[in-house]
Amino acid sequence: MALPTNQSVCIVDDDVQVRRFLVEVLASIGLAAEEYPSGEDFMRRWRAGNTGCVLLDIRMPRVTGPEVHDWLRQRNPEVPVIFLSGYADVPTAVRAMRLGAFDFLEKPFNVQQLLERVNAALQLADERRNATTGLASEDDWRQALTPRELEILGAIVDGKRNKVIAADLGISERTVETHRAHIMAKAGAGSVIELVGMVIGRK
Repeated sequence: MALPTNQSVCIVDDDVQVRRFLVEVLASIGLAAEEYPSGEDFMRRWRAGNTGCVLLDIRMPRVTGPEVHDWLRQRNPEVPVIFLSGYADVPTAVRAMRLGAFDFLEKPFNVQQLLERVNAALQLADERRNATTGLASEDDWRQALTPRELEILGAIVDGKRNKVIAADLGISERTVETHRAHIMAKAGAGSVIELVGMVIGRK
């Protein structure tokens, strides 16, 4: 599926090297990016326009990523936010996802994973922008899942434990747990039982 190149990506990070890296990666696939060196700068200068998604660092001085996320949700909750986090920030990022963030990326970045996440966020933003009704499809959350998350969702519905899923896919159990947290946050499910019920009920 082609990227919606009319949309721009906002990068909010106090590390200039991170911003430059992200700008270069996004430019390599034809995406425009807007840079903001701090949360305050973003809150002062940002205008909705054609913003497709926001890449938002969790740890910034003065105004933190979660604080910027709260501010943005009050003004334009339809804009997908992808948090940029270090290993120690993962629990904070998962909590933010439960409050409406689209996803999070761990530093240092895996370029392919970065592009997959941004692609999915832009597709979701494009669908929201072009929607003819304000009511979201019941399956919108599934469209936001990555191919790996769809694999893990299928395994969860089959009743497989994290350890078995990890062995089947050749990944760590911790990675499975992280993906499962992503899936539940996107689905808005409060438990695995609720998640499975949401999937089975639509088959």
